[in-house]
Amino acid sequence: MRCLLTKCLVVLIVGGVWMSSAALSWKDSASQDAEKAIELYKQNKLDEALAKITAAQAEMPNSLKLQYNMGNVLYRKGKFGDARAGYKIASQDAPRSLEQSATYNMGNAAFKAGDIKGAIEAYTKALLLNPNDADARYNLELALRAQQQKKQKQDRKQQGKGKQKQEKKQGQQKGDKQKQQEKKKGDKQQENKSKEEQAKQERAEQQKAKQAKQEKNKQGQKNPKRAQQLSKDQIQQILAALKQQELQVQRNLHQPKSSSSSVEKNW
Repeated sequence: MRCLLTKCLVVLIVGGVWMSSAALSWKDSASQDAEKAIELYKQNKLDEALAKITAAQAEMPNSLKLQYNMGNVLYRKGKFGDARAGYKIASQDAPRSLEQSATYNMGNAAFKAGDIKGAIEAYTKALLLNPNDADARYNLELALRAQQQKKQKQDRKQQGKGKQKQEKKQGQQKGDKQKQQEKKKGDKQQENKSKEEQAKQERAEQQKAKQAKQEKNKQGQKNPKRAQQLSKDQIQQILAALKQQELQVQRNLHQPKSSSSSVEKNW
């Protein structure tokens, strides 16, 4: 089983792609600085190695191989963005082998920086420059897998957001429904309360009327003569009868006496 991507990258960078000063044909001071930088790099004294490379670049500013070594130091220091920029410079107008190595390491730096798409592009180009580069092929597969996993994670996150949104919507709908039910219940209770108050008022009025009737009956029992009083019609009939009798009496008084036959006394 092959090692993980990060381990493979570090081993590959350290193992065989560092360009020695012997291949550069520099002046003595630049060569010495380059050689010293290699030793310091192997001892993991990265700041000192970087200083030596910078000093060598002052004399050989156009050296692509020196720029490549600068990228290696920056990569090990964890400055992947700067390392990627250094590898890009080293790959331009360089011999095919140097261009391929720099491009491959650009993929490593891009991957470490989280740019999976950039890493895939760099590994693909490195394979075009050297189809037999097994490490580039392996790292390309890992990058493609990482890209797929990233997409799946984003899809799950999006689905989770969609689910949360749906649950929130359902919760709001449930809350609205519950509010409507509570309002309906409150309205029903108010309606029942109004009906109950109305019924209570009607019962009170009925009770009041009943009590008034009972009181009236009670008063009638206490005053029986009052209950026997004549009605208005009866009084008028009696008055009319009395008046008729009075008229009859008056007529009788005014009638003349009838002459009666008398027997004359015979003197």
